[in-house]
Amino acid sequence: MGVQSKSAEVFPLTVMDHIEDLLRKLDMKFNREDKLIEMRWKTDHFEDLKLRIFPNDNESWLYIVAPFQSFYDVEESKRAQFAYDMLKASWQANGVKFAIEDNERIVVIAETNDTDITPDELRVLVGHVVHACDVLYQIYPT
Repeated sequence: MGVQSKSAEVFPLTVMDHIEDLLRKLDMKFNREDKLIEMRWKTDHFEDLKLRIFPNDNESWLYIVAPFQSFYDVEESKRAQFAYDMLKASWQANGVKFAIEDNERIVVIAETNDTDITPDELRVLVGHVVHACDVLYQIYPT
């Protein structure tokens, strides 16, 4: 009687495993905690800009988000103009949005449902978000 061999179970990479692999290939520094990747960037206007990469619950969408302060931290007399300027900048921005989340936090966000994203596509999305953060700073310095 011979020994039956079980074929090794193959578990597909999660979207976050795939993104982690891409970031390593791109030689980008990051920290990962479960389904959240955090990166830090130095730009013309930020010494420590935080970017977060995470999927939605069923991993069909990927979000690259830079969180900022609460919209209500903006001086009351400047909020309307700031919101208008963010809306105009969103129209002109390449692949990103300036938004206010449900919790009133201002964010810069890029999103994609391309979960088979390539290294170049990921680099472009991250680059657009980082650049858009400097644009946001020019609209309203934090």
